[in-house]
Amino acid sequence: MKLKTFFLSSFSLVIILIAVKAVLANETDITFNDTPNPNIQQTISLWSKGNIPSKTVWTDSNPNGDPEDFMPNIISIPAASGTKIKGAVMINPGGAFAFRSYSEGIPVAQELSKLGYQCFVVNYRLRPYTQEEAALDLARGIRYVRAHANDYGINPDNIATMGFSAGGILSGELALNFKGSVNGTILDKNYIPDSLDNVSSDVAAVGLMYSFYGRLSVASTDSEKLRTSNLPPTYVLYGSQEVFRTQIENQVKLLEEVGVTVESHILNGYQHGFGAMGDWFGDYDIFLSNIFKSEDNTEDKEFIKMEQPVINGNKLIFSITPDKDISNIDIITALYDNNTLSDIHVNDLNGEFILEAQKNYKMKVFVWEKNSMRPLIKSKIFDNIKIENSIIMREYLNNTLQGNDGTIHYTYYLPSDYDKNKSYPMLVTLPGWSNKFNTIQTTPLTENNYAKSNADTWTKLAGNMIIVSPNLTDWGEKSARQTIELTDYFINNFSIDKTRIYSSGFSAGGETLSRVIDRRPDLFAAYLHCASQWDGEYENIAKTKIPVYISMAQNDEYYGAETAKRAYDGIKKAYENAGLSQEEIDRLLVLDLKENSYFGEYNESYHGGGYFIANDTHIICWLLKHTK
Repeated sequence: MKLKTFFLSSFSLVIILIAVKAVLANETDITFNDTPNPNIQQTISLWSKGNIPSKTVWTDSNPNGDPEDFMPNIISIPAASGTKIKGAVMINPGGAFAFRSYSEGIPVAQELSKLGYQCFVVNYRLRPYTQEEAALDLARGIRYVRAHANDYGINPDNIATMGFSAGGILSGELALNFKGSVNGTILDKNYIPDSLDNVSSDVAAVGLMYSFYGRLSVASTDSEKLRTSNLPPTYVLYGSQEVFRTQIENQVKLLEEVGVTVESHILNGYQHGFGAMGDWFGDYDIFLSNIFKSEDNTEDKEFIKMEQPVINGNKLIFSITPDKDISNIDIITALYDNNTLSDIHVNDLNGEFILEAQKNYKMKVFVWEKNSMRPLIKSKIFDNIKIENSIIMREYLNNTLQGNDGTIHYTYYLPSDYDKNKSYPMLVTLPGWSNKFNTIQTTPLTENNYAKSNADTWTKLAGNMIIVSPNLTDWGEKSARQTIELTDYFINNFSIDKTRIYSSGFSAGGETLSRVIDRRPDLFAAYLHCASQWDGEYENIAKTKIPVYISMAQNDEYYGAETAKRAYDGIKKAYENAGLSQEEIDRLLVLDLKENSYFGEYNESYHGGGYFIANDTHIICWLLKHTK
């Protein structure tokens, strides 16, 4: 979402996004700012470049280690299809903090995934970095998984960490010193915390596989530290031929003496480093299953009342009535498309979601204890939500309006059941230059594929609406005046919802519409400036606070990405001069530069690929969220 998209809340689900919610369903490499796809393996970068907490100056002193620009990450291994998801396990491979053993990572995750666990292999920092810096990487991974508990289908309390050898020591370091709200500032005063740092890094259990609480080769005997650290239930596994067997067994006794719940298992004939080998997964599964909380165990009590949500056109409208003071709880209302998070509201008692035709949705309502994300009631589920009727539009080509600057040629679309007693949202869309449009006054227009594709895409998202597409020739001031005149004509002669008039300009059409937005920003609820340069001014935009989405290919051959950046900077500066905060600006203004991969196999022209941007459902949903 990610989509920003991305939202802020008291429990910091900033990553869930709404934003724009872009769910990266086909992405295998994402960042902590993105919403995960729980159905595929993904590599998730944990920090922002330039803001990784550290106390170590990198040196190339570890020939087996990572490159200088290494980004700590977690690799997600989804629970096997058809299994009941029990929780999440963070898996930390060993390797003396000099390397990460492959056999103690992915193969272990693959076995645990068969038992119903969402698994995450942690690629933490190695030497020259310290054990403490690696623990911050693990804590960051836990925070990401907890922030996306809904996406992964787990109870946010059901997260365990386990590790082999050095990875077990790392798991213990987290439980001893880096749990809860401890963040990177504990090691690096220059680190800038973000919203994800507000999510707890607590775990429900620690797994020490041929390992112990302590440091490399040295098990801790500090009974006071072990007693006062409030350690979670601990699972200890080692082989009968383990080189550190005596230290492990002595610590198990000490843990029992200081009151830590501990369960130890020994594998006969195995030495240090067996990884996924040995018959131990069943016992570990039983251990975690007894610790993890089932959502069904939440108290059967009510905090809210909620009727069946109502579909009105393309909108799903919900209303929640609290039964008590909700200052200490969080209400999360989430919409799922094919079990993938589509959109979310946090602590909104009344809200709406935009639905697409021919899709089947599910809505879930969660009630969590504030700041802990602990479920307080069973989630409420509303299933089989869909728009029953498809939208049929009628196309009207070769229309003319005699205006103040001469004849205006245009195409428009009306709902097949258009009713003048109803009001409809409207899109004013301007395509780029074409010799068809350049000769419109002498050659009848037999098609307008650009406007037609806009009509198809927008009506799937907004339901019945009116689409207007001027066919203009000079793309300058005259075209801008004609577009305004045509828009006013439709407002005065058709049944238009004046609070929901949108505009979209592609290429030369964007040049014209930027002038229109400058002259009459009051006409529109939001504007998409697509693969184009900005020819208008900025001050009037700031006065009316019209939302503007600017998007272009990174490698646009005609205008170049700098053109889009200049437009963004100009509008942003006007907003700043008008006294808007950065948060307000971020809600009203988006710069979205598309990588080459966005256009798939289409590589004839990245500028021409702006056609895809203009029909991007994520962008259109962002526009539709705004009304005047």
